[in-house]
Amino acid sequence: MPLEFRFPDVGEGVVEGEIRRWLVREGDHVKADQPLVEVETDKALVELPAPRAGTILKIAAGQGETVRVGQVIVVIGDAGESLPAGEQARRQSSTIVGDLEGTPHELTLDRAETPRAPAAKGKVRAIPAVRKLAQELGVNLDEVRGSGPDGRVLHEDVVRAAQRGSQAGTTAPTVADDAEIERVPMPRLRRTIALAMVQSKFTAPHATTHDEGDVHDLMALVARQRADFQRQGVHLTPLPYVIKAVVQGLKVEPYMNASLDMEAGVILLRKRYHIGIGTDTPEGLIVTVVRDADRKSIIDLAREIAELTERAKNRTASIQELTGSTFTISNYGAFGGNFGTPIINPPEVAVLGVGRAREKPVVRDGQIVIRTLLPLSLSFDHRLIDGGISTRFLLKVMACLEEPERLS
Repeated sequence: MPLEFRFPDVGEGVVEGEIRRWLVREGDHVKADQPLVEVETDKALVELPAPRAGTILKIAAGQGETVRVGQVIVVIGDAGESLPAGEQARRQSSTIVGDLEGTPHELTLDRAETPRAPAAKGKVRAIPAVRKLAQELGVNLDEVRGSGPDGRVLHEDVVRAAQRGSQAGTTAPTVADDAEIERVPMPRLRRTIALAMVQSKFTAPHATTHDEGDVHDLMALVARQRADFQRQGVHLTPLPYVIKAVVQGLKVEPYMNASLDMEAGVILLRKRYHIGIGTDTPEGLIVTVVRDADRKSIIDLAREIAELTERAKNRTASIQELTGSTFTISNYGAFGGNFGTPIINPPEVAVLGVGRAREKPVVRDGQIVIRTLLPLSLSFDHRLIDGGISTRFLLKVMACLEEPERLS
């Protein structure tokens, strides 16, 4: 019997994806586990394998189409087998995570949302910050189904509504001199980044503190170790030491390694240290995650950072490698930047921006000496983090960087 292969639940809250490229054509014979299609989700670019051997009878989703979890994307059967009319709802269905009975109308429901009746006109329940976010994103609150208590519209409801609107497409405004304008389609990743940044800025009241850490001894240590690391196939930079210093800071100030559940009125203190690293890719910024950074050596961190960076740029990183961070580092110093005001990566409560280390004259013991200083910019969620916590955290990070031998 023909088998309907449905877009699977790939985890981490992903409910839809965009077909990037089909690797097979109708009529092709495929083996079990052979890659069928590349799908881009909000998190990663993934290949979906064939659940069984057979012939591709029908490709049900075209390139560039957005598909939701549970939606049929391809039908696989035996050579010469046809698709009987009216039989689709009764045929066997499958995903890569198990078999499903064919009930398409149930499977295409976004499980992140609970069906509710739309609020009556003029009676939308939403706090002012949510209303402001909706206005910025061009979302009509009257048409949003609230998932909060008593149908209250939450920030995530507005963001989901904005995502649906952006995928449906908009009409560009008319401009007098169209010949001078190039219209470039906004990639899915770029749309995801844009919506996440707006949500972060309108949810968390950002504050940023700046300082410079003395990394003169650290740079000397990295220079001494680089050749030895190179012989082991690893390129060493100061970043693994920054990660180690951040972990020490998080241990001193545990509220920096937390997240907020405002609906429940709960602070979630994370007991593990999963450090996100902002990674520049051709399609936009991706945060890769070094899990349990406190348990890894400098060489292990350096090797993992390089591997994650490569997979992120090739869009082959797994969902686990792109989600679950508890604190993020944005290393714009790699591009020559100094200070910045980085935006928090939700649901975290802080992000550390790292600038370019350079030599400067400083006063030490009454004498002017040349030292290597590292610009640091710490943005934090002022709902939870105050100046005292943020300053103590940053001072601890800088103190650790000044004595790098202790971080190894």
